[in-house]
This record gives sequence, structure tokens and C-alpha cells, in this order.
Amino acid sequence: MEFKKTVYARRSNRFLLNEPLKSEEINYILEIAKRAPVAIGKYENLELLIVKGKTLMTLQNEFVKINGRDNTYGGSTLIVVLHKGENEQLANQDAAIVAEHICLAAADINIGSVYLHSLVDVMNENKFINKELLDIENGYKVMCAVTLGYKANENVRDIEHDIKVKVYD
Repeated sequence: MEFKKTVYARRSNRFLLNEPLKSEEINYILEIAKRAPVAIGKYENLELLIVKGKTLMTLQNEFVKINGRDNTYGGSTLIVVLHKGENEQLANQDAAIVAEHICLAAADINIGSVYLHSLVDVMNENKFINKELLDIENGYKVMCAVTLGYKANENVRDIEHDIKVKVYD
């Protein structure tokens, strides 16, 4: 797919099917994610967790218990972006760039995605999720996540958002 079509296809799709993604689809998405630029080239500060199957079901049930809803929109795969480092601002930027690469890669192969920030605090503070379920190593923090799945609904509008632009010459 040409880049412009990929960008136009990249939308948050909150209606996802809980059908497992194919291994080659996940591998393609990870291949693109690993090419995201990060601050000062410190890739060793990042880790990606691929959560699916029974572990994802347990996590989704935990979200329902805590928040009253499944924050993954029924997706079949969750990619959690972890960062270890002292500079919180750079950590957030690095994670967001990696997550956007994940979303663009998913759009490129017609897989739905949603960038998730709402579950960061829950995942970092909940000992069951953090230590028992996902075994997040000391020093790493959940920065964001992306839920992925086949689209249940293709009715997503193509919108050019009204972002103010100033040009200085």
C-alpha cells in the first residue's frame, strides 16, 4: 500500500473482532515497530509485550473488574510498550512513536488498532497485572499500548482534521 493510503486508512477502530491475528501479521507489525526512531538511539530502554490468548482474556477480565469495561475493545492482540529510563518526557515520546508505527503497520495490512493510554495507570499500579500476569521487570513502566484486531466495522470516515497551521518564511 502506498504511504498516503496507509495514512488515510489509519483510524482508531473501536469495533474489533476477537479472532486471533496470524503470526505473519503480528511479525509484520513488529518489524515496522522496531524501525521507529527513539531518543538518542536508546532502544535498550524499550520492550514490547505481545499479549494474546488466555493471558489477554485474563487481562480483559481484570480491566472489567477495575474499570467496568474492557479497555481493549475486544481486540485479539495487545502490544504493550514498556520503557525504562529516567527521562519521563523522552519515554512518553519514544513510546508514542513506536505505538504510531504499530498503528500504521496495522492499517497497511487492514487490521484495526486503537492507541491506548487510559490503562497505563491501572497496569502500572495493579500488582496482579504488573508482576503476576505480565511479569514486568523492575525498572520498566507501561507507557502505552495498542490493541489490534480484525475490524468488525468498516464504516470509518476519512477526515482531514482542522489543525491550525502557521507558515513562517
